[in-house]
Amino acid sequence: MKTKFILSILIVLYFNTVVLSQKVTVSDEIVLRNDVSYDLVGKVDSQIVLFRDRGNKYEMKLFNENLKAQEEIEISLADKNCNVLASVPGINSFHVFYGFRHRGKYYIQMDQIDLHGKIISSDTIKIYEDILLNPSMRETHSEDKTKFMFFNTDNEHESDFTVFDLTIHKNLLNKKILFKDSDFKEDFRSMMVTNDGTVISVFEKNNHRSKKDIHQFEIFKFYPNSEKFSQFAIPVKFVTFHTKFTYDNANHHLVGGGVYTFKNTSRAEGVYFISHNLMEGGEERVTTFPFETRFDEEITRRSKDRNEFNQLIVSDIALKQDGGALLIMELKKEYERRAGYTGNSRGYGYPYSYRAPMLVDYYYEDMALFDVDKSGNLAWSNVLHKKQYSHDDDGMYSSYFLFKNPSRLRLIYNDEISTENTVSEYVVQTNGQYQRKSVLSTEYVRLQLRFKDAVQISSTSFLVPSQRSQHLNLVKIEYL
Repeated sequence: MKTKFILSILIVLYFNTVVLSQKVTVSDEIVLRNDVSYDLVGKVDSQIVLFRDRGNKYEMKLFNENLKAQEEIEISLADKNCNVLASVPGINSFHVFYGFRHRGKYYIQMDQIDLHGKIISSDTIKIYEDILLNPSMRETHSEDKTKFMFFNTDNEHESDFTVFDLTIHKNLLNKKILFKDSDFKEDFRSMMVTNDGTVISVFEKNNHRSKKDIHQFEIFKFYPNSEKFSQFAIPVKFVTFHTKFTYDNANHHLVGGGVYTFKNTSRAEGVYFISHNLMEGGEERVTTFPFETRFDEEITRRSKDRNEFNQLIVSDIALKQDGGALLIMELKKEYERRAGYTGNSRGYGYPYSYRAPMLVDYYYEDMALFDVDKSGNLAWSNVLHKKQYSHDDDGMYSSYFLFKNPSRLRLIYNDEISTENTVSEYVVQTNGQYQRKSVLSTEYVRLQLRFKDAVQISSTSFLVPSQRSQHLNLVKIEYL
């Protein structure tokens, strides 16, 4: 209660010269001393659910809408050593997907759990028979969160995937596919599932300067409850540095984009946009937008590195109702360094000495926005400045959270990666106009917000975990 009281005073002071535009609520502190992991499920009925893996048991912790702790309930999953893959909230229950090993078999299972901790239903989604090592499972889900796909890419040319329909509790697809001409380590780019359960797999072939004339994206489309599949090729006559794809369920087409170059592979020249309706006889649309002088100066004026554009990655693709898209890019850089030797080290080169671990510096810097209309033309572009630096934390406090609303987008982020920090946001209108605002200050309230893991729970509010070592708070931000 003390934390809530201090934060309330702070926010009143912080906005004493302007109209208060948001409300911030902070839960009491949760100690994570024995926790293996936690999952912020989101809002179920009127409760906020936090699912915890505590090593030898599983618990859910409930909070009311004011983030006051209500109950902590132990949950009995199928095994005590489960790997939680995903969770999703429902109307009055939530679902947990997890994997576990039993008698030489590896199971993927889904449990539906109510707010009393009772398992309403349990479904075995897939069983791997007689395997020595647990598969490296990856999860993705449809935009409406009714279809969940589990797949692995352990083999170079082969993948198996399963699509589970949460509305009818049945598998729509369960396949093992040999992509004999594609290499998952080199060519694989994306695997996604649509709202109707169709699986789309994207590979990129011949992404080299010497082979750019035969460079292309290969798309495989697998249909639910069917052995049928389709294959498409999207030729591109340039070299790409980074690519991201998503599926537009409203307009029924594949959308992608990234950074490209035609000549100089050491420096990117612009941004490209791709769309394809994935229909037989359909045509792809590939357009390129060279970096303008103004844009070039905006990105490079704060850095001595003339190759900054190579570091641009597509963080998000915000789809528009008319079939266009907003590509949201971010400058991301990682630098490895070796730790020094201390204590009783025998010295470098000694047969029994330990190699010093590699430490990593993380830089998450300016964001670049490119708005593309349904015809593939660039409507507008902007650079939003930020500068985040941290080290040896996997960048968990860096980057931003994309808060979506039909009339505007909000990109919320930490100004600095520290315990005393200002949280800011860029409010971006549909015409490209934007405003930078301060949201709150974490000074004196000991919050370190993980915006990468935030969860939007309504059109006006979202939850974000704050983690300091083994101490966790939940923070709710509401726009009034």
